[in-house]
Amino acid sequence: MRMGRRVNATRGMVLARQGEDAEVCYYVRSGYARAISSAPDGHDVLLAFMGPRDVIGQSAAVTTGERYLATTTASEAMELVAWPRATALELAARFPEVHARLDALLVRNTETLLKRIHSVVGQARVPQRLANVLLELAMRHGTRDHIGIAIGPTVTRDDLAALTGTTLYTVSRVLAAWERQGLLASRRGRLHVIAASRLRQFGRGDKDPRSR
Repeated sequence: MRMGRRVNATRGMVLARQGEDAEVCYYVRSGYARAISSAPDGHDVLLAFMGPRDVIGQSAAVTTGERYLATTTASEAMELVAWPRATALELAARFPEVHARLDALLVRNTETLLKRIHSVVGQARVPQRLANVLLELAMRHGTRDHIGIAIGPTVTRDDLAALTGTTLYTVSRVLAAWERQGLLASRRGRLHVIAASRLRQFGRGDKDPRSR
């Protein structure tokens, strides 16, 4: 921490831009950011939300990373610790636990993306894909409160449509049904998972037990 500098990011601040030299990496202390990949034809793909204890701009902390792989933008006010590339590489070399954590983050992020790709390409039904994304967000960025599990970042229905490879209309219809059934709740723009066990059933592709 002493070798880094504290950064207060405002909403909309670009922390890493796809294709640019990976010169700085950030450790997230609070707040959330969106990671987006731009395809050659110009359309953007929402990859993930990054939050507390995540590392942004990880390419700057590994010897094989020369350029940022995605554009990461603060979606709200954030507190971060920033290290220039030389310092990040030195820390990773000096402290094996730092290197191990970076590797673990990379593996986790890769597994999450692969699971999502297989779900979409495998033509899993929208409720199954949506349930898995909500559970992923709840597990990675959720905190328990008096309602259920509050998902930290403000995730819009457009975001969920992008993450599940479907339309805004379809996501809105499924979410509305799940809110009526008491699986989810929306409070002040944040989603709360109330019945995680029911969502896991949908995520496995099980039929709604009440429909049997």
